[in-house]
Amino acid sequence: MPPTDDPYALPPLAPARAMAVRNRLGLTTGQVAWAVAAYCGTPVHPDLVHAWEAGTTTPENIHVKALAAALWCSPADLVGEATTLAQCRTVAGLTVNETVAALGITRSQWEKAERRNRWQGTPAQTQALLRTLCPPPPCFVAACGRTEQLRVLLREAVTTWWPTYVGPLTRIVPLDPAVLHHVLERLHLVYQRWEGATGGPAHQAAQAEVRAADFLEHIDHHLWHLLRETLNPAEDPSRPAP
Repeated sequence: MPPTDDPYALPPLAPARAMAVRNRLGLTTGQVAWAVAAYCGTPVHPDLVHAWEAGTTTPENIHVKALAAALWCSPADLVGEATTLAQCRTVAGLTVNETVAALGITRSQWEKAERRNRWQGTPAQTQALLRTLCPPPPCFVAACGRTEQLRVLLREAVTTWWPTYVGPLTRIVPLDPAVLHHVLERLHLVYQRWEGATGGPAHQAAQAEVRAADFLEHIDHHLWHLLRETLNPAEDPSRPAP
């Protein structure tokens, strides 16, 4: 029997990624269903595998791990972006003991961090976290409890003189300042396009005003989307965008 499954440690399955791996191996859904059933010890119909790949049904973690075994890959190859510290650890293939040893913290400290999805380590421990677990920027910022601060800075940046905000933002989002400079400039230009359109004809101006307000409301989502485009231009499109 497979080990007891952790109900929250894996990101959700990325359907198109699972289908792409299966197609690359030349396997049918029936063959995959048979292998998944053998791993789990319970029957699995090919239609269920098809539903997973279509995104109409979300498999449980145990089925994602079974699917990975059937497709001769890591579960990390089949799932979307990690959104919690627990998911980052699992995607990295680390146990709790391996994680605490790498970060230099106690087991109880890490278990609390996973349970609350809140990171409060020292600067040295934070650098170890970034090296060891490689959390996606949105996950790291959320775990540090700084999402709202990020939104405030981004709104100020795109509506004023954005270059002065690159430094403050690098202290929140752990990325190369050159990357943030590039992305922040793009955000600024997009917002200015909508803002400039508010001076046109009444109907168009009203639409532009709504779009500009919506852009500011979801400014952090736009940041993450542009960062993914910049850092992973050839990334599998099945990875979900925020």
